[in-house]
Amino acid sequence: MSMIKAVVVGACGKMGQEIIKGISKTDDIQLVGACDVQNVGKEIGELTGLKPLGVQVNDDLLSIIETAQPDVIIDFTHKEAAKKNITLALKQGIAVVVGTTGFSKEEMSEIDSLAQASSTGAFLAPNFSLGAVIMMKWARDAARYFSQAEIIEYHNDKKVDSPSGTAIATACAMRYTNSPICETVQMDNCSRGGQFYGVNIHSVRLKSLVAHQEVLFAGIGELLTIRHDSFSRESFIPGILLAVRKVKCLRGLKIGLENILD
Repeated sequence: MSMIKAVVVGACGKMGQEIIKGISKTDDIQLVGACDVQNVGKEIGELTGLKPLGVQVNDDLLSIIETAQPDVIIDFTHKEAAKKNITLALKQGIAVVVGTTGFSKEEMSEIDSLAQASSTGAFLAPNFSLGAVIMMKWARDAARYFSQAEIIEYHNDKKVDSPSGTAIATACAMRYTNSPICETVQMDNCSRGGQFYGVNIHSVRLKSLVAHQEVLFAGIGELLTIRHDSFSRESFIPGILLAVRKVKCLRGLKIGLENILD
């Protein structure tokens, strides 16, 4: 099996560091670049609490691409930065794995077109946790039998978007209406009680939380609750590594971890 060369964008963030730790434990993925606007010039292994990895933080993604010739770019930044990074990578014919959320349908269509044009794979998931994927599947199945449902999602108070991409994807899968009922596409202002696809979503933002979601279904004299909890960012690493291994075989944009599970 050939080694997959990967670059992590947002490498100094909490998620970026966790991804780097995950990569360091694999035999088939090699970290060849770390992109971030913080700690430029510092050794990323040492910053992450690992042994030196021979990779210095660089804030110029194009320079990293030209020097390291990666196979995959992993982006867990924020929407505006991610959009630029994805465009740059795909135009260079480099596959991307993206955990950033908040893209509109039009923006995802643009990403797909870029990937198709360069015969490259792009993978985006609202959640890389296997448990979260199963939670969304069960919620979709349960929606067939219950006429009322609401979602409560809990994340750290530093999370920019509200509601979360996972909550929106869950509501979309449940699909109580054919289109989102939300006046604005500003995800950071749209919830704390907004409605998507006919489902009310309540966003809780408190320190110490990681990623948690419950879907409540009301029946006659009963309540069904489906809940998933991620207690650490480690829960996302197996899904991210799976996507890195599979994205090179894709052409165009693929969305959702459930679509690449064996």
